[in-house]
Amino acid sequence: MPKFYTSIPPDLRDWALAQPLFFTASAPVAGAHINVSPKGLPAATLAVVSPNLVAYVDATGSGCETIAHVYENGRVTLMFCGFGKAPRIMRWFCRGRVVERGTAPSGGGDGEEGEEGEGKKGGGEFEEWVRRMGKREEEVVGARAVIVLDVWKVQTACGFGVPLIGNGTPAEAKPSEDGHTPYEDRPTLGFWAAKNVRDGKLEDYKKSNNVRSLDGLPGLQCARRAKGHALWMDLLEAKARQVMAQKDALIVGVLVGVLLMLVTRCSGAATDRRDAMRALAFNCLNDPIDVIIGDWMSEANMTARAALKTDNGGEAYEPTFLEALEPALPYIAKYDIRVAVNAGASDTKLLHDAVVKMVREKGLKLDVAYISGDEVLPAVHKAQAEGKSSFENICTGEVLGDWRFEPIYAQAYLGGLGIAKAFDEGADIVVCGRVSDASPVIGAAVWWHGWEREDLDQLANAFVAGHLIECSNYVCGGNFTGFKSLEDKRWDDIGYPIAEISSTGQAIITKNKGSGGEVSVGTCSSQLLYEIQGPWYFNSDVTAILDGIWFEQLETDRVALRGVKSAPPPPTTKVGITAKGGYQAEVHWFLVGLDIDAKARMMEAQIRRMLRPYSDRFSKLTFTKNGTCPPNPTNQNAATVDFRVFAQAPKEEYISPQCFLRPCIDPIMEGYPGATPHLDFRLGFPKPVYEYFVTLLPQADVRHKVHLSTGSTLEIPPPTTTRTHPAQQPTQPTTAGQVPLRSFGRTEKGPLGWVVHARSGDKGSNCNVGFWVRHKDEWDWLRSLMNVDKMRELLAEEDQGKRIVSNTRLLDYGSVADTDSIKLLPGSL
Repeated sequence: MPKFYTSIPPDLRDWALAQPLFFTASAPVAGAHINVSPKGLPAATLAVVSPNLVAYVDATGSGCETIAHVYENGRVTLMFCGFGKAPRIMRWFCRGRVVERGTAPSGGGDGEEGEEGEGKKGGGEFEEWVRRMGKREEEVVGARAVIVLDVWKVQTACGFGVPLIGNGTPAEAKPSEDGHTPYEDRPTLGFWAAKNVRDGKLEDYKKSNNVRSLDGLPGLQCARRAKGHALWMDLLEAKARQVMAQKDALIVGVLVGVLLMLVTRCSGAATDRRDAMRALAFNCLNDPIDVIIGDWMSEANMTARAALKTDNGGEAYEPTFLEALEPALPYIAKYDIRVAVNAGASDTKLLHDAVVKMVREKGLKLDVAYISGDEVLPAVHKAQAEGKSSFENICTGEVLGDWRFEPIYAQAYLGGLGIAKAFDEGADIVVCGRVSDASPVIGAAVWWHGWEREDLDQLANAFVAGHLIECSNYVCGGNFTGFKSLEDKRWDDIGYPIAEISSTGQAIITKNKGSGGEVSVGTCSSQLLYEIQGPWYFNSDVTAILDGIWFEQLETDRVALRGVKSAPPPPTTKVGITAKGGYQAEVHWFLVGLDIDAKARMMEAQIRRMLRPYSDRFSKLTFTKNGTCPPNPTNQNAATVDFRVFAQAPKEEYISPQCFLRPCIDPIMEGYPGATPHLDFRLGFPKPVYEYFVTLLPQADVRHKVHLSTGSTLEIPPPTTTRTHPAQQPTQPTTAGQVPLRSFGRTEKGPLGWVVHARSGDKGSNCNVGFWVRHKDEWDWLRSLMNVDKMRELLAEEDQGKRIVSNTRLLDYGSVADTDSIKLLPGSL
């Protein structure tokens, strides 16, 4: 059976380099020829730079198929065969690019060949890669390029059909009497190349043989230039051939750069995959993008970073952004990609300075700007003191003056026009502290298309497109209740979304080439319902009206957004206020086998008695069982249930280890049969808890500013035309036009998920869950089944009697949640 890996394991790397040869395979998007070329020895021509990055030296030859194909679409597969007694086949599926001899250094220039000719030494990117591969210049005489490959998938197979040759691979072969193995690097090509270099004939050979592929695709750039070709004309011709072959009527000829902006999302959280930004930028020539956006912020790290800043605890930006940015910078510069990110948290200026330093150290010419104005605690205090606002919590209705916690920090969710202005003024990278999740897309689209504040329809479509891609992989199949259909679509490497936004605002959602997962009506419906509270969707720049929204599947992995309407933005913007909420700690025990409930009761009684001297100072103490034991478990893991003891207190010393951890684990000898605590006690030590209060602040009280590299500062004024909507979204307990459930015929009781897809999310303490179905008859059944009462029934013990609102057009239900649930991330409701 084949095995798959997301990177090259060390043992397979060593095995590949020990083989006598490898093969490359490539093909054009349109054309009759699929090319396969033998290469070798791997140890002499191939280097594994990292588990997902390899490069090989491409010698000048009579054809240029691989180079032409990589220039056109980037798809390459490398194959290795084991010819010895232990057979194996291994394939590396890659996205590649061509680094021709004489290419400008990485991060500078346009990626085309420079002034150096064959045989001249220089400090270009080709020479960089030769050094990086551990080669010497004399070892690559006559080489025309290095092919750099991003390995996104590795496959191994048995190789039983591969013939046994000689004594096997060099690693296995028995040396002959003269000490040589059966396989050696053939010097003929090197001798030929060296002679042609000496005779000054190699450039003429390239000009004669490397201008075009067999299918007429543009080949080696230096050969085409020497032949008198205009490279941009070759590129335009190749694009036209590709468009005609794909019958893609949405992107036509030279208008592609004017009418369409391609924006991709490389991160939806601080814990998203670090390599995504580099991979997307690296592959820009083959999978074009104009703007990369990313979000490293959430309510979790916003509150933690706010506390860090107020306590003078160090750098209060999100450092994982720099881990993603650093390897991507050379390609961002090389391909003129713009970047806008939410990562500054509570130290945006400090993050800006760190990015500027990183850019300078790499010798890159990138302009960096940052956005300020999101830090608004002084404005909140001023409005409170002047009696201008009571600052009602939009989730709970509580007013800020009644909140029992002391605010330490407040951040407003800014719009995207500051980002647009920064790009207008020449910024390549824009660092934000807290703009709304979709604002980077709005800002990028306004900059690209030159929209004005009054272009509300365009802004609303860009806003919703931004919402669809804001959680990176989610719209490509991540966190998707239809996930089982993705198992044969490479669910081990879900792709990153790309929004194609036209000058009219029309948007198409797709994903990066060669990636796993899917973009479908289902995945788009799932992401649409995430954190949507009803038909009015607010942003500081525009209000999107969603009561007529729908999706159209244009083709595989391409979904069009339809039916979005617009209204002026609200006069207010959302503000998140942070306060220190005390401390919390928890301990876990494992209950196994029979009588789980009785074991839990016994342990709870013993722990409560041990905690009695301290628990009156706790603000919360809960005991919960997580999981169930099946009737006849076949192994101990299946028979195990987690028993969680959770406590919160206003002061750290109230739940110190002596007051909480020790009393929770001390009953071990008197405990239930098989009593076993979790031996990692780190969760039992107090850690800070932060409270989050969500309210509204007039946009006129926000000082939204753009700080440019020139030292100048530009202010973004609030919108002049606004519209105030009711405080609560439209709601009704049941839908209109219901159908009697008995009309659907005989039924079988089962999980709602047999038929219905769902998606949930939360903002602060406000949770929502949305439902959708695939077919009209299912919709008639679902809207007749679901109502507020049925929602409470399904919530069962999780229903705490709090307010539930229902928007029946989207079948979206929202409620106010408790704070000590084991649910750590939105999406599990």
